Amino acid sequence: MKKLALGLVSVMTSMTLLAGCSTGSNTGAAANGGADTSSNGEKMKEVVISVRENTWGARKDNFIEAEKRVNEQLKSENVQIKIDWWPGIGDDELILQAQANKVADVFINSSVDIGWQLNAGLIRDVDWVGTSEVFKNMPESYNNMMKYEDHYYGVIQDMDASPVFISRKALEGLGWTAAQIDELKARVDAGTFTFSELVDLADSAVKQKLVKVGFGVEDTRFEGWNYTFDNFNYSAEANKMVLSKNTQKVYEFWQDAKQRGVVTEGIAEIDTDKAAELFIKGDLFAEFARTEFYQVMRTQLGMDEDLAGYEAWFKENAIWIPVPSVEQGGKPVSYSNPALIYVGARVDEEKMPYVQKLIEHVLDADLQINHTLKSGKLPVTAAAQEDPRFQEMSFYKDHAYLIEFTKTRPAQMDYAVYMKSFTLGIDAILTKGQTAAQAFELFQKDVKQNVPANSLIVE
Repeated sequence: MKKLALGLVSVMTSMTLLAGCSTGSNTGAAANGGADTSSNGEKMKEVVISVRENTWGARKDNFIEAEKRVNEQLKSENVQIKIDWWPGIGDDELILQAQANKVADVFINSSVDIGWQLNAGLIRDVDWVGTSEVFKNMPESYNNMMKYEDHYYGVIQDMDASPVFISRKALEGLGWTAAQIDELKARVDAGTFTFSELVDLADSAVKQKLVKVGFGVEDTRFEGWNYTFDNFNYSAEANKMVLSKNTQKVYEFWQDAKQRGVVTEGIAEIDTDKAAELFIKGDLFAEFARTEFYQVMRTQLGMDEDLAGYEAWFKENAIWIPVPSVEQGGKPVSYSNPALIYVGARVDEEKMPYVQKLIEHVLDADLQINHTLKSGKLPVTAAAQEDPRFQEMSFYKDHAYLIEFTKTRPAQMDYAVYMKSFTLGIDAILTKGQTAAQAFELFQKDVKQNVPANSLIVE
């Protein structure tokens, strides 16, 4: 996830009233210079849309193709759009360029970035999303991810969930039968297999030397572990972070897992690429990661062009389940950090219909699947999920239901500061031998010192 540098929080605060305008291409009036000529000999109206380049997966390719499709659609209106490509930059530079009145018409960033981008004058509402045919019958979870303070401010571009990838070989080594392994996901869905049972399995696998590492995880703030302990650290209604006593339950898990050897002191150093390497070697019992971990392993195995071969390897070596509930009968959890397409604050009402058409074509079903194939992310519309290429990839198809209950990181301005305090507690347990109670005290003190009181609910 792209994170706003904490050193720029004060800069952002000073920019609350900034008009996030850009130079040149953000006005609705379009230049005709250099535009093509229509079939009746008239010069076509050219609408220039500046787009910040993002080449990950098929993102730039999809914009290029969408531009072609929009222009075909607009021929009858004697209009042609032209993408003006701007270099991709980080969050710090976005703010600095906004101070210089340079904000792109369209760019991609994380869903967690809505709050500070809005506060900094970078983005405007895109309430047309609520009536767009593209998002007809979309899951409520999408609404939650794209909306902030009762308006749509982003257009969901891709999606993932957070399944747990478990070593089938390790489960077999623990004496599990093929039938027991294959029915595990259904048990998690039904709430009859709990998180503590998963911890016990990892503990046994490590102690019996079936694996070297119990749990791998994307990062130590992993929201999936927070959510399974009912540690929801954000109130959407109040738009505030929540200092909950349930945080101590999460710390108690970390302390227990560290003492039993399920997690290691260096767990934060096991990034997704390293975890994939460990999993492929059979050294990792379970990886808590997002959808793309499936694709990361496929790439490391050199099977990007061999779907059948990879699916066979995956079925022989791995299973996946949602993150289990801690309670019998509870619901599994999932979190995501989806990418959203944002529209610059100075795109006016005259230009917005063309920007909307471009974005909607970026989300054409076939283009979404092109991105899935390159990025390992899930498509976001029902039409895309019905694409034959998606349907033939059983992992993606079978776990897409997790989207229905997947939560996202909050877009609240002080989220990054709050989570820095939270991970101080994790670090104290992992590297300083402190107890869960001590970690919780450290966390509380740091939150109260660094998160503004008007952005915090203390339970």
